[in-house]
Amino acid sequence: MTFQQAINQYPSLRTLYSKMELQTPMARTLLLQTPLTKSRQWIEQQWQQTTECQNHLSKLNLQTTQRFFMHLSTIHDISGSLKLLQQNQILDDIALFEIKAFALNIKKLNKDFTSPLFPMPDLQEVINILDPEKTESMQFYIYSAYSQELSQIRKEFQQAKNEENEQKAHSLYVKSQQIENTIREQLGIKLFPYIPALLNAIKTIANIDLSFAKAKLSNHYNLQQVEITQERTLTYNSMFHPFVKEILEEKKQTFQPINIEIKEENYLITGANMAGKTLILKTLCLNQLLLQYGFKLPCQSGKVTLVEDIYTSIGDGQNENEGISSFAYEILNLNNIIKNIKTDKTYLILVDELARTTNPIEGKKLVEGFLKVCNQRNSFVVVTTHYSDIEAPAKRMRVKGFKHQDVQAPLDINQINHYIDYSLIEDNSKQVPTEALNLCRLLGVDKDWIGES
Repeated sequence: MTFQQAINQYPSLRTLYSKMELQTPMARTLLLQTPLTKSRQWIEQQWQQTTECQNHLSKLNLQTTQRFFMHLSTIHDISGSLKLLQQNQILDDIALFEIKAFALNIKKLNKDFTSPLFPMPDLQEVINILDPEKTESMQFYIYSAYSQELSQIRKEFQQAKNEENEQKAHSLYVKSQQIENTIREQLGIKLFPYIPALLNAIKTIANIDLSFAKAKLSNHYNLQQVEITQERTLTYNSMFHPFVKEILEEKKQTFQPINIEIKEENYLITGANMAGKTLILKTLCLNQLLLQYGFKLPCQSGKVTLVEDIYTSIGDGQNENEGISSFAYEILNLNNIIKNIKTDKTYLILVDELARTTNPIEGKKLVEGFLKVCNQRNSFVVVTTHYSDIEAPAKRMRVKGFKHQDVQAPLDINQINHYIDYSLIEDNSKQVPTEALNLCRLLGVDKDWIGES
């Protein structure tokens, strides 16, 4: 699954992508084409590069920072021009200008940032080829300095124009164009050996841009590294959902971080309505995605293994255009998940309120059957439910829920997080909390509706 595919599937990841301050199209392409990886070495390399950029940003004042990102934003993708060069086609002045500007902008950028983690090839010879007058100006034309003959013809052409000798001027113009085309061909020959260096520079710029965008995200949301292990565990300490946390902080409210440790067993989470079960799944999903796409994570610390892929069933999957009901969509999605986990690869499976749209008797059987199938495989499975008496192998956890001693009716729904303890505790009672009617009372729902006088 590429990052492009993932942002189409996971709204939280799409939101994070929209907040990234990428300056170049090369970095955007690099990120969107990045696959979900199981390479610990690659992830740790990404973290090291992000940290390097964080350190660099911490040393810059505002003016220098703005100048650095302005220089970065002026570097354009020249891969199209290089492809023509590889095909031995003669480049026009626009393509030659693009290559010159690219090399000059990288030279400027190198004055603000160099690092052994981002080795940049030396492009001075490219500049020398395309800037024979050594002005380092952001323009390109076929300079007279390329050819004495061309220089002389241009002088004669100008003189013929001044004398209004149109026939001679036209003849000299045609001859100058022939020489210019020859020079363009020669420039292509001279530039050809530098194609690998230029392509390498494109990749390095993409990596620099992407790493600085990751660094800004890490600084803004206080993202951290975790320990990557081969042990069978997904342990996240004080994980948080960065965007929910940010929204709450804007309202002067506090986000309660969550600890979660998933090992051998299936993980079955229960809890009252509005207790944050869905958010736990989404936060866990986002952490694992960010890890395996090379980002730092919204948690304090962790010890985490890498999975083959992530499969989720969270939210209403009804497709009205195709006439597929919520239940049918959910069941087909879960059946596809079961087919995949039967390959015995290690996946992360996150299912919210399995079979919630059917009757409790059949729904309970579907939950039990799903957990039993998953228990025979190697994947990490987390399921939330409102069904009681689930008879299936699972570690049973419950969101602590309402702090009843602190709650006073009527309850302001915008302040509800003050009255809920979102921490997970082990609960083997097999009974789910029955808080729905109590919540209705606290929210001031019409008493006739809930059958109270």
